[in-house]
Amino acid sequence: FCFKIEAVLGMRFCEPEQLIAKKRRNRLAAADKAVCYLTRGTFKEDSNDAGFIDTRWVELEELYENCGKTPLKNALKKYRKAEEEDVDAAIADFEEGVEHEG
Repeated sequence: FCFKIEAVLGMRFCEPEQLIAKKRRNRLAAADKAVCYLTRGTFKEDSNDAGFIDTRWVELEELYENCGKTPLKNALKKYRKAEEEDVDAAIADFEEGVEHEG
């Protein structure tokens, strides 16, 4: 279980490896949805465990329950800001490359 969030590195709405081929090809059913974040943090088996640093996909519910609302919201805010900046920079680089090709 994740007990401390160092950074959020990604997000997904399901666990694709848990879906059969037909479910992957079609619209995601509500029962298959699970908001998960790729989280760098401290993981423990329980609260008595010293823990270890790792990067894993973690469901939103687990992050909320084990890490708390404020740390989760702060980590997600940093992730969204970094994501927006990185995407904007990548698009600008792509557009610059396209302009130089033409």
